[in-house]
Amino acid sequence: MSKERGFFVAITFTLALAAAPASHAQSYLCEGHVDLDDATMACYKYGPEVPPPVVAPAPKPDPLHLRLLRYAQVAVRHRMSGLASYYSTSLDGTLTSTGEIFRNRKLTAAHLTLPLGTWVELKARATGRVIRVRINDRGPFVKKFAIDLSQAAAHALGVDIAEDRHVEMRIIALPGEDPLPDFVPQLPTEELAATLR
Repeated sequence: MSKERGFFVAITFTLALAAAPASHAQSYLCEGHVDLDDATMACYKYGPEVPPPVVAPAPKPDPLHLRLLRYAQVAVRHRMSGLASYYSTSLDGTLTSTGEIFRNRKLTAAHLTLPLGTWVELKARATGRVIRVRINDRGPFVKKFAIDLSQAAAHALGVDIAEDRHVEMRIIALPGEDPLPDFVPQLPTEELAATLR
């Protein structure tokens, strides 16, 4: 009899639960039901508001770096290494392509294609010496030479007496600009190649 009675109680309990209203069934053995307003429930429906990501402003490009890139782009279009020749004494006092009077004692040079007024840094392969000259004339007109130096520039580099007259050139200022400071390194080759693509 006790089995039948237990079975009867279980069925009655199940039917009572099924017949109870939905709100009553949820609160059975729990605290009373509380209705929350939409503003309170909004954060549970959609999650907390996520602020937009903070985007750091792009760093301003370094003006010196941009200048080096510009010089490298100009240099690619010109012959920037080769043999150096130097002016004869008889040309002292003649007019240059810029209209100024040529003086052998000044650090100037002639280049066939670089813009007049460009400053270049020259390094002699034989001596390792480095000087800076301003391009103020056109030449040399002999194909084997890349640059024509004043006698003072040739002597400062040591190419007036060296067997190897090969020099490397690097633009350090375009016309109207002040030359770069002495400590500015040359642009890395990989960066130059990426810029020119």
